Amino acid sequence: MSGDASSLGGWRPWLLVLCCWLPASVHAEGPPYDGGNPAVLAAPEPTTGALPTESLDALEQRILGKGCEPKLLGDARRRFIEAQLLCDAHLSFILIQAALDGHPLPDTPRRLKALLADALGRARSPFLRGESTRVEGHTLPTSVLYRGYVLLMLAGMERAGLGDAESTALFDALAAQLVDALAHQPLLPSFGQSIWPCDSAPAAAGLLLHGRLRGNTRSRDAGEQLVARLVELAGLPTGFPAKVDAKGRPLEPTPRATTLAWTGAFLAMASHPAAGTFTRTLVKDYCGRPAGDLLPFAACREWPRGVKGREDSASGPLVHGGYSLGASALAIAATRLSGEHGQWHAHLLNAAREMGIRTTLEQPRKQPLEASLYWWGTTVRPW
Repeated sequence: MSGDASSLGGWRPWLLVLCCWLPASVHAEGPPYDGGNPAVLAAPEPTTGALPTESLDALEQRILGKGCEPKLLGDARRRFIEAQLLCDAHLSFILIQAALDGHPLPDTPRRLKALLADALGRARSPFLRGESTRVEGHTLPTSVLYRGYVLLMLAGMERAGLGDAESTALFDALAAQLVDALAHQPLLPSFGQSIWPCDSAPAAAGLLLHGRLRGNTRSRDAGEQLVARLVELAGLPTGFPAKVDAKGRPLEPTPRATTLAWTGAFLAMASHPAAGTFTRTLVKDYCGRPAGDLLPFAACREWPRGVKGREDSASGPLVHGGYSLGASALAIAATRLSGEHGQWHAHLLNAAREMGIRTTLEQPRKQPLEASLYWWGTTVRPW
C-alpha cells in the first residue's frame, strides 16, 4: 500500500463519498494517450463513440430553463455564484468538441446561440456588481473570469465553423477590449477588486485562440504575456498563489490543486505548452492513489502535503486524507489534455466508474453544473 492509505478499509469510505459527485461515465473512455498500463486499468465498457443525446438534451433544458443553482452538490452552504456562466460555457464546449470530433449533436448551431445568449444575459448577474462595459451593443461585466469564458465560447464557435457575422464581430470586439484592459493592468479582477490568478487562464486561452483563428497579433501577444505572468507566479518559492493584489503580490500564497488543475486545463485547450507547468505540479505534488498501488484509482488533495487548509466552495468537500472533490474533478480535464498523464486520467475516471455511480449523468437536471464539468473533462481536447 502507498502512504496515502494504510488499508483498503480506510480507503473505501473515501471512495464512497467521492463517487457521490464524480459519477461513472455512461460510456467508458480509455486514456487518450499511450503510456498507461492496460493491465491495471478497469475493463472498459462498450462505447459508441458518441455522447448520450437524451441526457445532454435534458441537461440543456435545465440550463436554459430553470438554470443552474448557485451551489455545489445541491448544498446551500457551498455557494458557487458563477454556476450559470459555467453551465452555459461548458455545455457549449461539449457541443463544439462533439462537432469537431465528427459526431455533432442535432441542432448544434441553434444550441450554441442559445447558450451564448444566456451567458450574455442572466449569467452576467453575479458579475455586474462590479464595473461593466459596452461591447457590440451588450453591457458586459469587466470581470476577467466572465470575459474569458465568453471569449472561449466564441472561440469555439469560430473554431468549429459555427459562428456568424454577429458572433464573429463580438469575438473581435471582446478580444480587443480585453487586450486594452490587460495593457493597463497585467492581472485583472474576477469579482470587485479581488484577483485570483487562475481565473485569468480562460482569458489567456481565449486570446491565444483569437490570435490564431483571426490572425490577430495583438491578441496573440497579449495572450502570451498573460500566460508568462501566470508562469512567473507559479515559479515563486511558495508556488502558484491562490490570490494576489493588483501588483501581483501574493495575498493568499499557499497553492491549491483546484487552481493548478483549472489553469493547466484551460491553457491546454489553447495548446499552450505552459499548461504542463501547472498539470505536472498538480499530479506530482497533489495527486495520489488512495487505495495504494495495487488498485488503479486516483484523486487529488486540495492543499499541499502537511497543510490542513479549510474546505470551501472551490474545493468542494474535503474527504479522507484531505482529498478534494473539486480538484479531483478538474484534474480529469487537466490530465486528459496532457500528453504525459494518460494513466492518471484513466485512474481518476476509475475512481468514479468502479463504484457504478451514474446518477448525475443519467439525471443531469439534478446537478447540472457537476454533469457539465464531468462531460467536459471526459471529452475536452486542444482547439
